[in-house]
Amino acid sequence: MNELSMKQRGFTLVEIAIVLVIVGLILGGILSSQSLIGSMKAKDVVAIVDDLRTASVYFKQRYNYLPGDWPYTANQIPAITAAGTGGTIGNGSIEGAITAATGQAAAGSEVAEAPWQLFNAGFISKIDATDTQRHLKTSYGAVHLASGAVANGLVAGFAAVNPAARNAIVFANLPCDVATEVDNKIDDGVLTTGRAIGTACINDATMAWYAIAL
Repeated sequence: MNELSMKQRGFTLVEIAIVLVIVGLILGGILSSQSLIGSMKAKDVVAIVDDLRTASVYFKQRYNYLPGDWPYTANQIPAITAAGTGGTIGNGSIEGAITAATGQAAAGSEVAEAPWQLFNAGFISKIDATDTQRHLKTSYGAVHLASGAVANGLVAGFAAVNPAARNAIVFANLPCDVATEVDNKIDDGVLTTGRAIGTACINDATMAWYAIAL
C-alpha cells in the first residue's frame, strides 16, 4: 500500500462499531447515575412524608391535637411559649397563609409553628431553627404541614380530589421527575389525581407546589 492510500484510509466497520459501543456504555453510565440520584432524592422526600405523618399521629396521641393546632399550655412542651395564630385553635386544621412565591408561612401561624412544636416535643429530630417561617426544607424548597384549604390555594384541585383531607404536606419547587417518582411510591403515579397532586411542571423541569394528603 503506497503512502497516499494509507493517508486516505478511513475507519473500518469494526473500529466504528467499537467506538459506538464505548459511547453507548458511557451514555448508559451517565443515564444510570442520573436515575440513581433521582431515585435517592425521591426516597428522601418519601422519608419526610413518612416522618411527618408518623410524628403528627404521635403528637395527637400525646396532646390530643395536631401540631400547630394545639392549644398552648404552659410548660407542656419545652421552649413553646405561645399557640399558633391565623386560625381557630383546636379545630383539626393546621391553618395559616403560605406565600406561594417564597414558600414562607405567615409568622407565628399554626403552619409556621407546627414543625417547631413537633421538634420540641421530640417527634422530629431536625429543623432550621433560624428560619421561623420555613422550619422544614428539602434542597429544593420549603416543606409545610397545612390545612387542606391552604393546600388547595397552592395546588388548585387538591380539595376536589381529596374532599375528606383536613390537612396536607406541601412541598415547594420539586423537580418534576422527583415528584413523579414520589407519586409512584406513595400514590397512583399520576400527578393530577389521587391523594398527592401537583401544579403544572414549569418548562418540564420544576413543579411549584406538590400537595400530599396528611
